[in-house]
Amino acid sequence: MPLTRRNVLTAMAAAPVLAPVLAPAGAAQAAVPQAVLPEAVLPAAEPVVWPAAVTLPAGHRFDLKSEPADLLGREILLEHTRVHQQVAFDPVTGLAYAVQLMSGGRRLPDEDPNAPTLSTTDRNQRGDLCVNQLAPDGTVLAVMHLRGFGHGGGLGVEHVDGTPWLWLETDADRVAEGFAYGKHIGRIAFTPGAVVDAGSSLVEVFDPVPGALHITPALDVDHGRIAVRHVSSSGAAEYRVYGLDAFKNRVFTPEHSFPAQYTTQSWCLYGNLVYQNQGSAYSATNPSPGNSWWTVYDVLTGAVVERTFNGTALDLSHRETEAITVRRTPTGPQLVFGFATQETRHMALYGISGTTVPWTDLAYDPAFTATDSYRPQYRQSGDRVDLRLRVTRVDGKPWASGTTILTLPSHLRPGRTQGMVGTATGAGTITGPLTVRWEVTPDGQLRVYDERGFAGWIALDAGYFTS
Repeated sequence: MPLTRRNVLTAMAAAPVLAPVLAPAGAAQAAVPQAVLPEAVLPAAEPVVWPAAVTLPAGHRFDLKSEPADLLGREILLEHTRVHQQVAFDPVTGLAYAVQLMSGGRRLPDEDPNAPTLSTTDRNQRGDLCVNQLAPDGTVLAVMHLRGFGHGGGLGVEHVDGTPWLWLETDADRVAEGFAYGKHIGRIAFTPGAVVDAGSSLVEVFDPVPGALHITPALDVDHGRIAVRHVSSSGAAEYRVYGLDAFKNRVFTPEHSFPAQYTTQSWCLYGNLVYQNQGSAYSATNPSPGNSWWTVYDVLTGAVVERTFNGTALDLSHRETEAITVRRTPTGPQLVFGFATQETRHMALYGISGTTVPWTDLAYDPAFTATDSYRPQYRQSGDRVDLRLRVTRVDGKPWASGTTILTLPSHLRPGRTQGMVGTATGAGTITGPLTVRWEVTPDGQLRVYDERGFAGWIALDAGYFTS
C-alpha cells in the first residue's frame, strides 16, 4: 500500500535532543523495592499545548481500509534494541511514549558494578522495562526504567497539572523461562532518568481483577474511560471497561465486559470500540504479505464488528506487528499503529485519520412498520445528518399528505424546516413519478407529503439535511 510521508506533530515546537541523565552508579539493588532518581535533568523546550480536544462520538470508528500516513518518515531506534511493545501519547503536549523490554548487557545506575550485567533472558524473566519519551521527529528525549513491572503490552498517558502519568502493568512475578507479566495495574509519574522498582511507593497500584495472571490497561481520556485485558488461570482472556474516575477511586465494577476472541500483540480503547492487532514477523513460514490483522470489538455487545488484514508497509525487511493506540491531533483523533523493523528492532509508526460514521436506529410511530433492513436510521457527521428508512402503514390504508413518521432527537433537529426527496412504492397503486416530498421541522417532526392518496411503502434512501 503506498504511504504518504508527513510529520503529523508539526503543531508542537521543535524540542532539543536530550540524553537521559541517570543517577551515578551505586550499590547493588536492595531487597526492599526502591527508586533511583536522576541528580539533574536538563530542561526540555516546552512543547506547544494542543488545542481543546476534537473527539469522535463513542460509536464512530476508524476506517481501517483508508490509506495510513507514515508518521515519522523513517524507522527509529529507541534506547534499547528491543521491540516497542506499546506506544501512547500525552493528550496535552502530544509527546509520544514507547515502552520496550530492556536489552541484555546494560547496567542501571544502582546495579552492582562488580557483578555481571544481566542478560536479555534475565530482563525478560524479571519484567524489566524502559519507557522512551519521544520528540516529534522520533528522537528519544529521555528514558525511565521500570524493573519488575512486566512485558509492557499496555500503556496509557494521563496528563495532570503539567505531569505525564503512565498507566501500565506492574508487579510481575519472576519466571524461570519466557517472559514475566504484570498482575496489577500501576500508575506512575514519568520522571526522566529515573529507575523505579515494582513495589516502590512511587507506584500507585490497582487490582481490578484479583488473581489475574497477565493484565494490561488502555486509557481513553477523550471519553473518560479505562479498560483492562486480563488472562485468567484457565488461559481465557477478557476485556473489562470502567469509568476512569471510578477506577481511580478503586470502584472496580466494569461498565462492560466481554471475552477476547483472538490473540493480540497490543490493543487500545476508544469510545465504544476496542481495537486489537496481531501478527508475527516475516519468516520462512510467514512470508510477505505476512499475517498482520486488526480486530475491532463493540464494547456494548462484545461482538466483533470488523476483522481486517493490515497491508501497511509490506516492503519492510523486518515487519513485526506491535503497538496500537489513539492520539489527539489538532484536527481530530488518529489511530496510530506500529511495526518493529530491521534486525536491531527499530520502530515505524503509521496513522489513520479517516473514520466511518455508524448508522443509528431511530424510534418511530407504531402505526408504521419496517423490515429490519429498512428500519429508520440516521448518521451524523459534523452538521450533516443522513436519513434512511422504508415504512408501510400497519392498517394498509392510503397515505395522508403531511403524515408524521417519527420525531428526531433534539441534537439532530435543524434550525429551519428543510426538504428532501424520497421514493414510493412501484406496485401499481400510484400514478406519475415514484417520488414523494419529505420535510424535517425545527421541532424534529419528519413528515411525508403527497396528495395522491396511494397505499404501499414510502422510503428515504439518500436524504440528508443540515442540523
